[in-house]
Amino acid sequence: MSLKNTALSIPRSPWSQPLVGGTLTLIPGRKYPAWLRHGMTWGSTAAVVALVAVPGLGSKALKSTSVQEEPAADVQLSPKARAGYAAMAGASMYGMWRFGWWFDEASEQTLRKLGVPRPRVVLGVAVAASYHFTDDRRHGDSRT
Repeated sequence: MSLKNTALSIPRSPWSQPLVGGTLTLIPGRKYPAWLRHGMTWGSTAAVVALVAVPGLGSKALKSTSVQEEPAADVQLSPKARAGYAAMAGASMYGMWRFGWWFDEASEQTLRKLGVPRPRVVLGVAVAASYHFTDDRRHGDSRT
């Protein structure tokens, strides 16, 4: 197996997401620099808003990953409706990030109150296990 094939197989491995997610969970969200937390929160929010607000941008982005041969019919929305959907999607994304930052801290504090000796390790194992057991590739339902 060549080095190029090995590098391409790592992201497609069913173990890559559990390993990365579990490892990153070991770092508390409060330890991330503020600019990184804000960048992750607002950057993904802006990306979602752009995908919803700009007609055809989402379908162009997904076109290369789609296995569907026949394109779906485009739905025409008024600019006001598209702006409303974009605002709702952006607010949802922002809310999910804020909840995630809060939940990270709250779950660690709860485990500490329960007397768990290494709460970040427990959280990392839980995240890795949830990624592993919810991965469709593990069941052979690959969509690639």
